[in-house]
Amino acid sequence: MKYANMAAFEKHLEGAAPNHFAEIYLVLAKEAFVRKQATDALTSLYLKGEHTPEFCLVAFDGEKHSVDGIMQELKNIPLFSKKRLFIVHNADAFDKSDTQKLESYAESPNRSVCLALSATAVNRATTFYKKMEKVGVVFDVADEKPWEKEKNVVDWLCSESGKMGKKMPSHLCLFLVKQLGTDQHLLLSELHKLICYVGDRPIITENDISAICSVVNLDNAWQLGEAIFRRDATTALRIGKGLLDDGAVLIVLLRQIRSQFQTEFQVCSIMTNGGTPADVAAEYPYMKGAILDRHVRLSQEYGMPRLKSGLLAIDETELQSKNSMVDPDFLAERLIIKLTT
Repeated sequence: MKYANMAAFEKHLEGAAPNHFAEIYLVLAKEAFVRKQATDALTSLYLKGEHTPEFCLVAFDGEKHSVDGIMQELKNIPLFSKKRLFIVHNADAFDKSDTQKLESYAESPNRSVCLALSATAVNRATTFYKKMEKVGVVFDVADEKPWEKEKNVVDWLCSESGKMGKKMPSHLCLFLVKQLGTDQHLLLSELHKLICYVGDRPIITENDISAICSVVNLDNAWQLGEAIFRRDATTALRIGKGLLDDGAVLIVLLRQIRSQFQTEFQVCSIMTNGGTPADVAAEYPYMKGAILDRHVRLSQEYGMPRLKSGLLAIDETELQSKNSMVDPDFLAERLIIKLTT
């Protein structure tokens, strides 16, 4: 059995509770946040009603624990609980011989325990994947196109705010995603801040976001990116300094620049590999006419090597901004010079 999105997977878990869970679950998603969502949902429903959850949940790391050790634990009879849930993180670290052992276990699993294997990805053509799908449940989230990812994260953010008893209009959810990117962990943190800030009020407003969240002027941020791609250092430095002087947080500004670099990297990759502007438009439906032509031109003029090194430089700058006391203005200026050289 296989599920490709969180809503369908959660519906399965709710239907399986309390006594019809599979013995084996394979959780596959590129993003750690999504994997944690899935394993948390499984944990919550599988162990619901257990009086001693500390004896019910056992976690392993595929990079640190051997399959033999995990197999031995799986065979043990629980003494302090009726149910036990084993979650193995980083299961993609196992080699072929390890996965063969897991395949053998799947033929005759311990019915008193549930095994959940969590990984970024597993080759769908392998015997292991097919075995897990046949005897257990596979939650496999495929890579999304950028615009699909953005839409789904906006919908998720609206849903999360509703679960917390607050209404956050979809255009404000989109605004936050445009500002901070699709990192759900970061967005959830900002949402918690907003919930605390609004207090008893049922609706989150734009003024609330402006007051408590880290935001930048989107128009100026995009102008900064385009100046970088034109390698116009003077203009880029002026816009960057202006944004920081206006109160923009460097981390948020870096996320804006990274988002632009990731987009231009994808556009350049499509064109470099024999694609056409029509292929770019299929990947990014909002790119039409002059906007599409500008993205294609800027990405190709800047070039794939610079886009790759630029993404690395942005990541390096973000790491320094988090772990050092270096002046943000200096870090931004140095990065812009690197990106426009």
